[in-house]
Amino acid sequence: MQKYFILSLIVSIIVVIFAVTNAAAVPVTVFFTQYEISLALIIIITTAFGAIIATMIALVKQFNLNKQIKSLTTKNQTLMLENKKLQEVHLPTTGNSPADTAEEKNNATDI
Repeated sequence: MQKYFILSLIVSIIVVIFAVTNAAAVPVTVFFTQYEISLALIIIITTAFGAIIATMIALVKQFNLNKQIKSLTTKNQTLMLENKKLQEVHLPTTGNSPADTAEEKNNATDI
């Protein structure tokens, strides 16, 4: 996580340096209206929008992963309870291990 933060900080510094060195005013047309805006401002605004969009995509992905984790955790707990119930039904309560139980069954069929 720290690696990504440091990497994004470095990229942000590079973008700001690039924007400041290109501070000339340029014409921008938006919906049939033309504005004179600093190129540095355009670069910073578009970079910010890109970061916001990337964050939204990451949040949607994280939300879906959390939903899947919750579903799988619930399914796991259900299966563990079912497994425990099946073990209680099929294993004798005398403390014999499953291997001992199988050996007793083999001895009973030999007689």
